[in-house]
Amino acid sequence: MKNKTIAPAIMMALLIFFGVRQVWAHGIGTPVQINVPSGPYLLSIWTDPDPLRVDETHVTVAVMEPETQAPIVTGVQVQVQLTAVADESLSYTAAASADNSANRLLYAAVFENLPTAGRWRGLISVDGPAGVGQDMPFEVEVLPPAPFNWLWPGIGGLVVLLLVWWVHSWRRQAP
Repeated sequence: MKNKTIAPAIMMALLIFFGVRQVWAHGIGTPVQINVPSGPYLLSIWTDPDPLRVDETHVTVAVMEPETQAPIVTGVQVQVQLTAVADESLSYTAAASADNSANRLLYAAVFENLPTAGRWRGLISVDGPAGVGQDMPFEVEVLPPAPFNWLWPGIGGLVVLLLVWWVHSWRRQAP
């Protein structure tokens, strides 16, 4: 009887773990600038994942009203520009939007294929109903693509083995 309850509990724990990992993958991220004035706005910037990789770089921006620190979620255009420090001819711009963000109160820009690892200079531009904010610079380090992670296929194989073992033991005990 004990064997019948252990395998489903392990499977549920793994499913919950995989779900939590998905949420972690696209969270707000690592703080770069927090509550910095930019003209008529207050800006905060985060990057995700940690560490940034050339094949996955997200920049999340919060645009707030300075006095109340309430998020401004409509009528604002946010642009994110990334320029390689080593080669300034490598410059990419993306519009940040709430559609790209896990939190609809924030603006996120996604850069999926930066050509080189290294130091990148970022620049945030904001234009909205209260006016144009001053460009906010920041710098980030971007690493090469992550090597293939064999942990997940290994865990998947373990789950399959547990499932086969559970079905086999369940059939043996059935009348």
